[in-house]
Amino acid sequence: MTTITARGVRHSTMWALVTILFVGLTACMTNPATGERRFSLISMEQEIRMGSEADPQIAASMGIYPDDGLQAYVSGLGTAMAATTEWPELPWTFRVVDDYTVNAFALPGGYVYVTRGILAHFNSEAQLAGVLGHEIAHITARHGATRLTRMQMTQLGVGLAMVLEPRFQRIAPLAGAGMQLLFLSFSRSDEQEADELGVRYMAGMGYDPEALISVMETLRRVSEAGGQGRLPEWLATHPHPENRQDDIRAHAAALGPQEYRPERRDEYLGRIDGIVYGPDPREGYMLGGSFHHPTLRFVLEFPQGWTVINQKQAVISLSGERDASVQLTVSDEASIDAAARNLYDTEGVDGPGLSRTRINGLPAGIGSFSVATEQGPIEGSAAFIEYDGRIYQLIGYSAAGNWDAYRRQVAQSLESFRPLTDRRALAVEPMRLDVTRIASAISLNQHYDAYYRGVRPAVSIEQIALINQLEPDSRLETGMLIKMVRGSLPR
Repeated sequence: MTTITARGVRHSTMWALVTILFVGLTACMTNPATGERRFSLISMEQEIRMGSEADPQIAASMGIYPDDGLQAYVSGLGTAMAATTEWPELPWTFRVVDDYTVNAFALPGGYVYVTRGILAHFNSEAQLAGVLGHEIAHITARHGATRLTRMQMTQLGVGLAMVLEPRFQRIAPLAGAGMQLLFLSFSRSDEQEADELGVRYMAGMGYDPEALISVMETLRRVSEAGGQGRLPEWLATHPHPENRQDDIRAHAAALGPQEYRPERRDEYLGRIDGIVYGPDPREGYMLGGSFHHPTLRFVLEFPQGWTVINQKQAVISLSGERDASVQLTVSDEASIDAAARNLYDTEGVDGPGLSRTRINGLPAGIGSFSVATEQGPIEGSAAFIEYDGRIYQLIGYSAAGNWDAYRRQVAQSLESFRPLTDRRALAVEPMRLDVTRIASAISLNQHYDAYYRGVRPAVSIEQIALINQLEPDSRLETGMLIKMVRGSLPR
C-alpha cells in the first residue's frame, strides 16, 4: 500500500498546476469556424473517435427510423451543408432517430441526429436546414470538446491524482463520454455561437434564416407543452438566449444582401407524409395495468400505480416512492441457465441459485438474490423465461429494508408474463401524419372538425395547430397543405 504524505500532496498539486499551464500553452488552437483560439484537452481525432464509438450505441438504444427514403433525404441535405463548412473532411453522418421526442442533437466528430418527432414539427425544407445548420455548428465550433474540457478541468480541481495518474491520463475517462454529452446542456454562449454559424451555413445553401426563427418559436411552444420521450426536449439541452430572434436576424443581415431559394414547403411535407407520429405502440404500450408488446407478442402486468418507462432495450417500472423497481430486458444468452449465470456470477451478487419451473406454460427459472452496494444492501427476485426463441429477464428489487413490503407485488409481476394472443392487440398500428390539401378557404378549426367527423380525433386541435405552426382559428387558403394525424393509440 502506498503512503501519501503532505509533502507528496503538495508535490502532486504543484505538478498538476505545471501540467495545466503546459496544456494551456500546447492545447490552444485557432478554430477555422469561429476564428478564435480556444483551450481544449480534446483533439479533433479524439472527437471523431468518441462520435464513432457512440453512434452504434445510439442506433441500438434509440433506434434508427426505418425509412430509407427519408434517411437519404436528411443525410443528403446535411452532407451538402457540411461540405460548405470549415471542417468538410470530417466523417459527417446524419440520421433520423426513431423517437417521438422533439429534438435534434450532435456528437463530436461529425455526427448529427434528428428525431422523427422534430421532423413532424417542421413545415419546410428551410426549417430542416436551419436545425441541421445549428447542430453542424455545434460540431464545427467544437462545443462538445469545450464541455468535455470543462469536465476534465473540474476533475483536476477535485481529484488531481485520479486525472494525473499514471502519466497524465487526461483523456482516460472519455470512454462513453459521447453518450454523456447528450444530456449535458450547452452554455448560452455556445447557443449564440451555434446560431451565428448556423445562419451562415443555411444562408450559404440559399435558405432564408427566417425559417430558423419559426423553428425556435415552435420549439418553445413544444417545450411549454411538455414531452415524455426517451430524450430530453430541445430546450432542456439548448438553452434559449434572450433576444434570440433579433440576434438571428442580425447575423443574417451581417451577411449582406442575399437572394434566397424557395423554402420548399410542399416538397418537405411530401417527404414526411405518413411518418409515424407520437409513441409507436408496436414497441409496447400500457393498457390498464398491463404492458402489451405486439411485435414480441407478450403481456406483462406491473404493480398497480407504478410508473412504467418503455425504452428500446428495456421496460422499467418504478414504485410510487421510487424505492423499488421491476425491469424487463431480453438476454443475449441462448438459454435460461446461461442468462441466470450472468446474474449470479456478477461480483457482489449472492443467492441460492435458480429453481426451474413454468410461468403461464412457458419454461422458466426463478430465484432470489441480494447485492451489497455502497448505498446499502439490495434484495430482489429474478425470473428468466424462454419464449419465442428469446430469453426474457425480469428483475425486481428494492433496498433490503423495504423488500418485505414489495416482495409479493414483484412476484406477481414476474409471474404475469404470458403470450399475447388478442388479435386486435397484435394488429395495432401507430398514428401517422396525413398531409391534406385544402379544397377551399376554411379555418383550421373547421378543417379539424371536418377531418374527424364521425370518428374519435387522434389528437387535439391544439396539437394539430402546433405541428402546423398555426393557431386553431388560423385561416387556411385554397390549395394549402396541412398536416393532420390519422389513427389512434390503443385505449
